[in-house]
Amino acid sequence: MRSQVRFAGMVADPVVRVARPLGRRRGAALTLVGWHRIGDATDGLTTTLPDFQRHLDVLEEWGAIVLPLDEAHRMLVAGELPERAVALTFDDGYASVVEQAWPLLRQRGLPATLFAVSGYLRPGARFPWDEGHRRGDDLVRLLTAPELCAAAAEGLDIGSHTVTHRWLPGLGDDEVREELVRSRADLEDLLARPVRSFAYPMGGWNPALRSAVEAAGYDLAITTERGRNRADQHPASLRRAFAFDRADDVRRQLDGAFTWMRPIERRRALREPTW
Repeated sequence: MRSQVRFAGMVADPVVRVARPLGRRRGAALTLVGWHRIGDATDGLTTTLPDFQRHLDVLEEWGAIVLPLDEAHRMLVAGELPERAVALTFDDGYASVVEQAWPLLRQRGLPATLFAVSGYLRPGARFPWDEGHRRGDDLVRLLTAPELCAAAAEGLDIGSHTVTHRWLPGLGDDEVREELVRSRADLEDLLARPVRSFAYPMGGWNPALRSAVEAAGYDLAITTERGRNRADQHPASLRRAFAFDRADDVRRQLDGAFTWMRPIERRRALREPTW
């Protein structure tokens, strides 16, 4: 994280802690936290295993009540959500999530959702942004279909992250429909269970895409826009923040100290990422 962003979060932290009781008048809010992969790298996508362990410690110290994503949203809408409710998510389907993060979560009894890219569930597949890594690098290895099924059988919730992880705002209507409908159908055939949640690749979404997600049969969809989710938040554009490396920054995220970044990040989300 850039030092100026961290400093701004430190300045905002006491303010949001004071304001938090005022926000409770609007009802409980759901906090969504995300990661991508676990490994020894500092590339913006990777969280080291020690850092991930510290993140889980912070959640416990903060008093987080970690719930399954679908249950948490149901409780939010019904007005039954407890204070400090949190749901944990992972995007893309990296093998390190199942091999390293998921065992720790199971030990602590914490549920999580992994959003899989259905067209990449095969041996040797890798994303375009990972092509520069050497062949066989565990950091960029993706789950295969059998590995995803095994994790799901152990209780890991699976959602859709499209078929090819393309930038949805740049696609035509038919291409969007194919990415949304086929990914869900492929995952449901593979897992033999409903797939009702979706995460927008690279956070790219707009109201038209949100409507397409609903038409494709998803109950909820997640963006990369920071902030808590109140009962009036649209279910197909739920807010979520990806965890920073440092544990104290994750604590500030939980307190809402970086929510001020949302307008800036929203403008960035209008442009297709490059790699």
